[in-house]
Amino acid sequence: MTKREHQLLIDVKDLTRWYEDSPYVLFDKFNFALYSWDFTIIMWKSGCGKSSLVKLLIGEKKCPARSIYYKREDISRYGDDEIQFYRRKLWIIFQDYKLINSLSVKDNITYPLRIYELSDVIIKEKFQSIVDELKIDYLVDYPVKYLSGGEKQKVSLARALIHDPEFIIADEPTWNLDREHTQQLWDILINLNKSWNTILLITHDIHLLNYIKNKYKVNIFQMS
Repeated sequence: MTKREHQLLIDVKDLTRWYEDSPYVLFDKFNFALYSWDFTIIMWKSGCGKSSLVKLLIGEKKCPARSIYYKREDISRYGDDEIQFYRRKLWIIFQDYKLINSLSVKDNITYPLRIYELSDVIIKEKFQSIVDELKIDYLVDYPVKYLSGGEKQKVSLARALIHDPEFIIADEPTWNLDREHTQQLWDILINLNKSWNTILLITHDIHLLNYIKNKYKVNIFQMS
């Protein structure tokens, strides 16, 4: 990468949280930072709170005061409107894709832009740019219900990118994929980061972590 000025996007400071209705600690002073242009990986073990962390990061769950900051603002103080504005700054790639099976690939990818009522000209330009970048133009007219797991995950990624988020949270994006499609997705994420997309990847797969570490420099945070 060419040197660019990094901006602190997400700062988690001493996050401490207990399991609901339990005396056991879910997070014990967990810390990590996500800067613009970075590729950051959070490694987790089963049962250590990955789903809860994602929900806290996107504001779906109320986080403790002074523990999660977006651009140095404490998101625990956000009201409903501020949370909605904050969520527009990010996008999540889920392990189960979260696509609309009854719609075509094109309609799934452009769905976020139509919510924001952008013009057809802008939507067409952004759509064509994304499908060219991910090399999925041959899929655009298919209903997503007919796609393979690897194809669906690429469509999910395209839908994230067309939104122009400040950062992407990839939540176990290769969980349902075979090794070939998994490595393809890793390579796509690497190339996206080289193109100045900020990536936060949450995974438990040590084999895939080693794969990407051998190819690219990433920041790693361990959840024990």
